[in-house]
Amino acid sequence: MSQRPVLRPLPRVSAAVQDFLSETYLESVESGRVSLRALAARLNVSPPAVSRMAQRLVRQGLLRREGACGLVLSELGERVALRAIRKRRIFEVFLVEKLGYTWDEVYPVAAACSNYLDDELVERMYAQLGRPTRCPHGDPIPTADGRIEIPAAVRLDLLPEGARGVVGRIATQDAEMLRYLASLHLTPGNAVQLVSRAPFSGPLRVRVANGAFQDEHVIGNALAATIWVEGVAVPEDKAAHAQARNGKAEDCHSTR
Repeated sequence: MSQRPVLRPLPRVSAAVQDFLSETYLESVESGRVSLRALAARLNVSPPAVSRMAQRLVRQGLLRREGACGLVLSELGERVALRAIRKRRIFEVFLVEKLGYTWDEVYPVAAACSNYLDDELVERMYAQLGRPTRCPHGDPIPTADGRIEIPAAVRLDLLPEGARGVVGRIATQDAEMLRYLASLHLTPGNAVQLVSRAPFSGPLRVRVANGAFQDEHVIGNALAATIWVEGVAVPEDKAAHAQARNGKAEDCHSTR
C-alpha cells in the first residue's frame, strides 16, 4: 500500500503574501493564465508593484515566471494559497451563520481579517460550523491538507435553451449584484432553467425555484456569466443540435 508523500511544513508568510498567492490561484482557476495586469486589477495595485512582489516570491520558491508577463504558483505556493483560501471561506461561513452577516457583506470583512486569524481558531470555527464544504457563495472550501475539489459546472449564459440544473456557485464579490441575485433567488442550491435567449446576444429568460413556486426573470448576459450551474440536464433535441453543430465546426477546422 503506497503512502502519501510527507509534505514540508508551510512557511509563515505575511497577510500581503497570502493575498497575493490566493488571488494568483483564483485568477489561474478562472482565466487559465495569470498576467501581471490581471493580478494587479484583482489586488487593486499597480502592475509594477505586482512585478516587484512576484520577484520576491520567485526567489522564495513560492512562484514561477511564465513567459514575459505570466505567473504560476509552485507546489509550495499553491499550498499556501489554498490555506489562505480555506481560512477566508470558513470565516465567511462563520460570519453568515453565527454573526448574522448577509452574503453580500462578508467578502470585504473576510478579506481584511481572515489572514490574521490563528489557524487553530479557524479550525475550531470549522468544527463548530459542522465542517461545511462550501462558502456562502458556493465556492468549495479546501481541505486542511491543501486539496480542493471543484465540481463540474457550466456558466448560465453558455447553457442551451431548455437546460436545467442547480446553482452551484456565484463568481462575483460585487455587493449590489449579490443582493440582486438574492432577490431573484438565484443563489447556491436553487434549481434554475434557461427558458430562452433573445437573438444577437440578447437577455436570457430563466426559471428559478422559489420554494414551492417557479419564478421567471429576464437577466442580462453579464449577470448570467457570474452564475455557475451544476448537474446540468439538456433536452434531447437541444443536445442533438449542439452535437451536430460541434461536428460541423470540427469538419470546418479539418479542411484548413
